[in-house]
Amino acid sequence: MPVELVPELLDILACPNCHGSLAVDHDRDELVCTAPDCSLAYPVRNGIPVLLVDEARSPQREPKPAVKTEAQVEAQADPAPDTE
Repeated sequence: MPVELVPELLDILACPNCHGSLAVDHDRDELVCTAPDCSLAYPVRNGIPVLLVDEARSPQREPKPAVKTEAQVEAQADPAPDTE
């Protein structure tokens, strides 16, 4: 069901988390915060925006690379000697 909000309403709505502007994502039926450091997506259910941070979907982010401990780095550089 496409999100149908009066443009004047969209102009006055703001992200409850950071107070940034909201944009409509018609594919997911959500209002998405346009602030790059927030970007929370709020659902629109039965034509009503649910502007609760607890109900918002977090943006998908790139997973952080695994951090190796100093012992892991040393073990990788100096493999165990052959005992044969």
